[in-house]
Amino acid sequence: MGFNSQNENFLVGLKKDDAIVQIGTFSKGMKTNEKDSLIQSIIKNEKRRENGNILIEPGICVKLFFKTIKENELINPIFNSFQLEISWENCTWDRLIIDNTLVEGGMKLTHSKKTLWKTPYINKEGFLSYLIQVSSYMLPFLERRTLTTIRYPHGIPGDFFYQKNCPDYAPSSILTKSVEGINYIVCNELSTLLWLGNQLAIEYHIPFQTIDSLKPSEIVFDLDPPSKGDFHLAIKAALEMKKIFDSLEIRSYPKLSGNKGLQIHIPIKVNSLTYEDTRIFMYFIAKYLIEKFPDDFTIERLKKKRNGKLYIDYLQHAEGKTIISPYSTRGQENATVAAPLYWEEVNENLRIEKFNIPFVLDRLSKVKCPMDDFFIQENANLLEIISTLKVNL
Repeated sequence: MGFNSQNENFLVGLKKDDAIVQIGTFSKGMKTNEKDSLIQSIIKNEKRRENGNILIEPGICVKLFFKTIKENELINPIFNSFQLEISWENCTWDRLIIDNTLVEGGMKLTHSKKTLWKTPYINKEGFLSYLIQVSSYMLPFLERRTLTTIRYPHGIPGDFFYQKNCPDYAPSSILTKSVEGINYIVCNELSTLLWLGNQLAIEYHIPFQTIDSLKPSEIVFDLDPPSKGDFHLAIKAALEMKKIFDSLEIRSYPKLSGNKGLQIHIPIKVNSLTYEDTRIFMYFIAKYLIEKFPDDFTIERLKKKRNGKLYIDYLQHAEGKTIISPYSTRGQENATVAAPLYWEEVNENLRIEKFNIPFVLDRLSKVKCPMDDFFIQENANLLEIISTLKVNL
C-alpha cells in the first residue's frame, strides 16, 4: 500500500470485501537491496501522500511471517520474500484467515472462488473464513450432538439436499455416532466443520440432546410467523415470553432463526428433565400466550388452519427433532445467520436481513456473544416449576 518515510515502515494491506484495508506495517527481515528496490518502486508508482505516507495502488505482493492477528492487525510482521507471481486480488482477508488456521490433517479448499451468495457477494473462501471466525462460538453448540446439514452444491438460491449419514468419502478422523441405522457426523472439531463447509454444508441443524444422553440439555421455543412480513408477531411473542421467564427467574436467550422467525433458548441442568417434563412447561407457556392473545398466536400444526397467526412450536422440541444451530448460516438470499441476540435488541427495529455474514462478523469484533454464558446456566428452579405444573394437570 505504501511507505512511511519518517519511520521507514512499509504499509501492508489486503482486499477485504470490496475495499483495500491496512492490516499493519513492517520494516524487519529485508536485505538492503530488497528494501531499496521496494522503496524505489513505491516512489515511482506514487499516487498521493497522506500523513507522511507515500501511497500507491495495490500491486506488490509479499510474504510475511507474523506472531498473530489481533484486532484485524498483524502483530510483529517480518518480511520473508516477494511474491511477484501472485495477483494482489488474491491477497484477501479471507485467504489470510484460512491460510493461518491450523487444523488436524490440514485443510483442502477446493473451488475457492465459487460464488455462494450474490448479494452480499460471498464465495466459498469467504464462507470458510466465516466458519473459522465463528467457530469458537458455534462449536460448543455442535459438540457431542448428531448433526444434520443442508448442502447447496450450486450456491444460494439453488438445489439443496439434507445430509444425515456421513458419506463414505469423509476423512477417517471425523467422529460419527450411529443412531437408528443412521451414521451421523458429530462435529466436535474445527477440522470437521471446515470439511463440511468445503462440502457446501450451509445449514447446521442439531438435536436438543447430546450423544451421551436421552434427555434434553436445553428448551427451545420456535416462534414461527406466517410470513416474513409478520415478523412483528415473533417479536411480540418473544417479549411476552421474556416477561414470564423473568417473573419465574428463568434465564433465556433469544436468537434469530435466520429465516422468518425467532427462537428462545433456555439452558437446563444436565439430565435433570425429560422431554415429557419440558413439554409440560412449554405447553403451559404456549397456552398462556394463546389465551392472552387469541388473535395473534396458535399451536395449530396445520398451516391452513392458523389463519395468519404465529405458530408457537413446542411439539418440535422432542427426541429426534432438530433446531438450527446458533451462528449457522441459512440457505437464504442475503446470507442471513441464525444469530444470537441480546434481549434489548428484540424490538420493533429488529430486522432479520441485517444479521448476515458480514454484519455478524463485524458485530463479534465489537461485542461479546450474547450466549457467552449459556453453558454455565442451569435454571435449576425449572424442576420445582414443572413439578408444580404436574400436580395441577
